[in-house]
Amino acid sequence: MKKHLALIAVLAAMVALTACGKQTANDSAAETTAPVTDAETTEEETTEPPTNAPVAEGDANACTFDEVGADVAVLVVDDDAAADGTLTIEEIDGNKMLKFTDQTTTADNIEDAVQKIRFDVTKLLAQDQLELVDHIEFDLYAEAKDTIYVNEDGENVKAPGWIGGGGGTETCDGKWYGFADFSATDVQEYVLERSDACHVTFKFLLAASGRKWDATMTEPYLQIMRWGMGNVSDLYIDNITFYDADGNSIPLTISEGWGSAGAADADAETAADGETEATAETNAAVDGETTEAPTSTVISDSKSDVTVIIDDDEGEAEAAE
Repeated sequence: MKKHLALIAVLAAMVALTACGKQTANDSAAETTAPVTDAETTEEETTEPPTNAPVAEGDANACTFDEVGADVAVLVVDDDAAADGTLTIEEIDGNKMLKFTDQTTTADNIEDAVQKIRFDVTKLLAQDQLELVDHIEFDLYAEAKDTIYVNEDGENVKAPGWIGGGGGTETCDGKWYGFADFSATDVQEYVLERSDACHVTFKFLLAASGRKWDATMTEPYLQIMRWGMGNVSDLYIDNITFYDADGNSIPLTISEGWGSAGAADADAETAADGETEATAETNAAVDGETTEAPTSTVISDSKSDVTVIIDDDEGEAEAAE
């Protein structure tokens, strides 16, 4: 009898152990397959909206527009495609930049519109520094003011879209020199209202053959152009820096200009020895004569290496290729 009772007790203990083992396994499985809450899913999918990077800092010798005004540049409106507007100095993130407010580009003409800004280099460098310039670097920003740009999702977005263009100048041989075209990459131009900085380099690739600036020039200029706009937008220029062939930045010589202004000063000194220019013109008129300074108009073809100079007095034109 005692043996039977002992056997029953052992069987009961085995049954109890088996039940506990099943319960533990079931609890573990429940913990493993616990559902992910909506809160956790939302946290993983949340992303911060893009923001502008800080404006680019310039080289120690860069033209940052802290000491230079908007009169260092002019707009070039030489054909129907050229955009017109105003040039001002605007401050963003505590940094002053040259702003071109485009007043003529619209959804109707944007495919052909070209923004052209010409800088008077005589106000930034001394004449004997010209021949040192091997390449020029600057930062460019575009700021959208319409929503005609359509992104990949088919949405109208207030963003500049593609940013690109080119530039040029006149070299010491009197011919137009076109710099290589540029195109922005990864400056958030497709998502932000104002893009980040597009860093551009213009280089005198034919300097060895004399296609560059030199000390004989009196009116050197730098022309920056933007075309292929994806949206109506304004343009900012900053940190214009001139470099020599060794990559050293050239210190600026900020002045009122020494090209045409220099010639005017010389004429004023000559007139001071006798009569003023106004008096001389008056006397000439009394004698039945009129004296007018010859004038000329320069029309630059932005998409070819041709400069046409038209003499307004004689009506003659010559083209330099």
